[in-house]
Amino acid sequence: MQQETSHQYLRGTSYRWKRTGQQGKINRYIAVPLQNQTKYLTRNLPYLKDLKLAHPTNNADSFEISLLIGAGNYWDIVQDHVIRGNGPTAVASKIGYLLSGTVIRNGKKSFTSSVLLNVTSHHAEESDIEKFWNLESLGIRLPQQDNEDSFVKTDQQDCIKFENERYSAKLPWKLDHPDLPSNIMIAKARTESTIRRLSREPHLLRKYSEIIEDQMKRGFIEKVNDKNDIRKSTQYIPHHAVKKDSTTTPIRIVYDCNCKKLPDHASLNDCLMSTPPDLNDLTKILMGFRTKKNTISTYIEKAFLHIGLDEKDRDFTRFFWLSDTDNPSSTLTTYRFKSILFGATSSPFIQNATLLKHLDACNTNISAIMKNDLYVDNVLSSLENEDDAAKYFVQSRSLMLEAGFNLRSWSSNCSKLTDLAKQHNVCEKETFVKILGLKWDTITFQKVDLFDIELPNITKREILKQSSRIYDPLGLLSPVSVRAKILMQTLWEQKYGWDEPLPLEIQTTWKNLAKDLEKSTYTELKRPYFPNLPNQKT
Repeated sequence: MQQETSHQYLRGTSYRWKRTGQQGKINRYIAVPLQNQTKYLTRNLPYLKDLKLAHPTNNADSFEISLLIGAGNYWDIVQDHVIRGNGPTAVASKIGYLLSGTVIRNGKKSFTSSVLLNVTSHHAEESDIEKFWNLESLGIRLPQQDNEDSFVKTDQQDCIKFENERYSAKLPWKLDHPDLPSNIMIAKARTESTIRRLSREPHLLRKYSEIIEDQMKRGFIEKVNDKNDIRKSTQYIPHHAVKKDSTTTPIRIVYDCNCKKLPDHASLNDCLMSTPPDLNDLTKILMGFRTKKNTISTYIEKAFLHIGLDEKDRDFTRFFWLSDTDNPSSTLTTYRFKSILFGATSSPFIQNATLLKHLDACNTNISAIMKNDLYVDNVLSSLENEDDAAKYFVQSRSLMLEAGFNLRSWSSNCSKLTDLAKQHNVCEKETFVKILGLKWDTITFQKVDLFDIELPNITKREILKQSSRIYDPLGLLSPVSVRAKILMQTLWEQKYGWDEPLPLEIQTTWKNLAKDLEKSTYTELKRPYFPNLPNQKT
């Protein structure tokens, strides 16, 4: 059975069922020739080497589908063994391993959808369309049944430890990961480039150095004497600055764990498991946040860095910085992480698994609430009365501090909780608070300007680009935004090219629709909770 996108189908003959009146289509061909990627995958992804694939590896650029297997027979063929890695997942079957997942080539990501026979590619635009429609199914998709829960439990038991009032974790190395040669020269060169770039804005260089100094004081990193250190597997991680529109963290240091010694060598991320974190459903979190009168928002400060890194893994997280932070021309000093770092592909999974382990171990009413309301490092809760909200503040902070985690940036419409947060100096300081991308305490949408191009230049690509900018996970703007999706469906059916100027009639339709979209994104929903639910105060 092979999943296809609409560009892979050939036109057929329309017909009508005589008895029911329903319309259908007969296709002379099921699919056009598909792009063959097996050779690329087995050559560049070590964990797929030496596997017997359902489709043999060969040099052909494309292949014809010669066998379709119905969904009803799929489970008669598929077997239990699953191999995950930094790319497509391999699933054992009676006819060989089946591949499905994401392929990254030349720095670009494409999506594969092979169920039984081979890996097929979608164009980047089609992947964008898939993302465009994914928000429509938030909260209504059935949970996938797989072995991720057992994998999380195993990792929590074997790799995550609680000692000296702090959690620590081992890096989840792939069982058959490639050799990891030292990349010291390229890491040093890229660090020197970062210093030169930051030197043009001295205040940013000073802030950058302050962050590293603070991490040293708090025990997140440590200095290393790397003289005469010739271990081949030692890894050095380049880093650079990302500016943020935030009063608390105006600049963030991002570490590049994808850095390779040479293009055909492995990076640190290539050698680590990339299992996704077991997150709560986004729609459930946002809906629950609005169901009771007293709404509460907080987040875990530097959650990654408060999880220690096993000492045996620390030399794979080395990096360079100035020996004299006041002198951009000073020599470089070597550091390494003592904590989980931002940039490793496994870090989100480790963070989530650690937090869930701690909340499960506490086994209290507050920990149960937090477990249900946790999303990455954000906690969004709602409670019925102010006394419960104040109690939640005290008990949740105490619970998390037991493991070295600090809950900060508290926001609430409960005056008792807000007063407590101010007393402990953990109250949110931003004027406008965002709740997973939505402004609060009135739910507002960032106004979107959809008219940054001239009318005659409107193409299918531009319509997708502009209409995809609206972030509405709860579907509150669907009565308007669905019209953009309907328009995209029409353009797809009429087979317009991505960069082909559209007919004037369609451009006019889009212009009128874009005006409505602009107006809708300026909407304010005055209630932070649902007023019509039972037992709600209005």
